[in-house]
Amino acid sequence: MLRRGLRVALIALPLTGALAQEPSPTSREPRLWVARNGNARVFIFGFGEAKDTSWLTPTIRRALDQSSQLWLETAGSAPPGTQTPAEREAAAERMKRLAHESGRTFFDVLEPPVRRRTLTWLAELGIKRDSVETLRPWRAFSVLVSAFWSTRHMSYTPVDVDAVLLEMAQAAGKRVEYEMPTREAFATFMAVMPDRAQSQYIDWLLDFLDDYGKGRNDSTEAFSWITGNPGQGPMRSLDRMRTKTPELYQIMQPQRNSWWARKAYELLATGGTHFIAIGQLHVLGSDGVPRQLERLGVQVESRP
Repeated sequence: MLRRGLRVALIALPLTGALAQEPSPTSREPRLWVARNGNARVFIFGFGEAKDTSWLTPTIRRALDQSSQLWLETAGSAPPGTQTPAEREAAAERMKRLAHESGRTFFDVLEPPVRRRTLTWLAELGIKRDSVETLRPWRAFSVLVSAFWSTRHMSYTPVDVDAVLLEMAQAAGKRVEYEMPTREAFATFMAVMPDRAQSQYIDWLLDFLDDYGKGRNDSTEAFSWITGNPGQGPMRSLDRMRTKTPELYQIMQPQRNSWWARKAYELLATGGTHFIAIGQLHVLGSDGVPRQLERLGVQVESRP
């Protein structure tokens, strides 16, 4: 969601509209949604930033244990030994083309107000303009994030929730699937977004960075999902994406959440039990995966 690419690239709102109506559970455990069709079940787990495994409650463990497969958003690099040297070289060349663009610059894609904000942040973070000049916005996003966190000392070592779940699933011999099965698939998705959405992606990031300067997005907000409450930070960020950067919102929320809702619907049709783990923004609000499944006529309940 933002500390795993701001650590969690798309997490992390005054609360307004349908988003403000997210319930506040009385339990002190992470929320887990369960979609049902007869005896078939799909567990949907929306997670955020973590500094330990306190989120891995008996409820979450049991749900994963009962599932035959795990679905995650994006895979990492190809495991060693699964590609020939020629395949690795070809993949690296494709990633280079997806990260860099010829014929125009990173700044050409940005709307004028976003360009001015970006230049201010580049100077503050000590990033030379020419070092990002040829980058596509999604790759420049990563450069900004890395520079931002390099200047801030973290008192803990972040724990990647999806990495923990992946290790558990693989140890149990479960099948693992992805929305975007390779880093190249993710890079392609980001690179082909319309220019306006790409500019808004940077604008949304800079808003997040500005929040830190105002003392928002503190650790209390970042970890609130572990106690069953999405907290002000993620809700603020989601609501701002919806109202200020609507083109980005449509791609990152309704569009991707529709994909996940269809996938859960298909999994329910196959029978059995399945586990989906996604960034917490994808389970919140009227466009979240649980709400979209309900609109498909699927029974969805929240635990605890």
